[in-house]
Amino acid sequence: MFRQTIVGLAVSTLLLLLAARNVRLAEIAPVLQQASLSYLALAAALSILAIWLRAYRWRYLIPRSESMKTANLFTATMIGFMGNNVLPLRVGDLARAYIAAKKEHVTVTAMLATVIIERLLDVFAILTMLSVLFFQISFPRWINSGFLVMLTLAVLFWLGLLLMNNQAAMVSGWFCRLLPRAHAKRLAGVLESFFEGLAAMKSKKRLLLAILLSVPIWCAYALAVYVALHACRIDVPFAASWVVLAFVGIGVSLPSAPGFVGTYQFFTVAALTLFSVDQQRAFGFSLLQHLSQYIPVTFFGWLLLIKEQMSLGDLVAFRNKR
Repeated sequence: MFRQTIVGLAVSTLLLLLAARNVRLAEIAPVLQQASLSYLALAAALSILAIWLRAYRWRYLIPRSESMKTANLFTATMIGFMGNNVLPLRVGDLARAYIAAKKEHVTVTAMLATVIIERLLDVFAILTMLSVLFFQISFPRWINSGFLVMLTLAVLFWLGLLLMNNQAAMVSGWFCRLLPRAHAKRLAGVLESFFEGLAAMKSKKRLLLAILLSVPIWCAYALAVYVALHACRIDVPFAASWVVLAFVGIGVSLPSAPGFVGTYQFFTVAALTLFSVDQQRAFGFSLLQHLSQYIPVTFFGWLLLIKEQMSLGDLVAFRNKR
């Protein structure tokens, strides 16, 4: 865990330095000072809306979720995003599975499986954005390479989960034969819960609804970016917001510091460069846009964490329970 944290910090530091190279504080100060706070507040509200839509979509990825409350899933999701903002190694993704499982009385392993599916849907959404944008914009070679790597890994991972889900008994038996009998029974129970969480992959209706709900989620995110661009008085077409989302989507797949500091700045600047936005303004925008998401999500997530009578230490403990 310590080694992974150091690698994430090193990557974030390197990318932040690259994003800020040749940037002078005196030159980005006007961007920060002239930004419209009302537009930034609207961008923040749209980001919170996107998280609520995520929670609503999550219901369709959870088995027998008809009686589940979207409010409980929203609480778990907000706390999870807050955890990713302040703790290393994406602890928040694990934490929200534990919190949702506790609130809705389902197994943690099943909820973790649904989180994996949800994250894969996000990856495919980012890849879809890039696929459409390829016909309109000439991307740098390293983005094209990143696209191919993400596509290959996502497809292989999805096919792997699908195969495991369709051959659950065979996979469970194979894993259990590798362990002593004393541990095999426990592993069989864990795998059964995990495969139960993958049930949405077998339901075409629920999976289709989850895919369709991804559209308003990413539209809300794109609109948040576009509003923030207007807040910073950066005049670019709406397509620029999709490019920023797609680039940042590739960036956050890399190891990074909590809150994706550095990766967010580097990939945002790289995206806006394609629209002839100078580095000073692009870097200033990346700071303000990042903060417009980071501050409200962290603040509201922290309030919900307190409401659940939990602490950051509890979130870290979830990782140690894996």
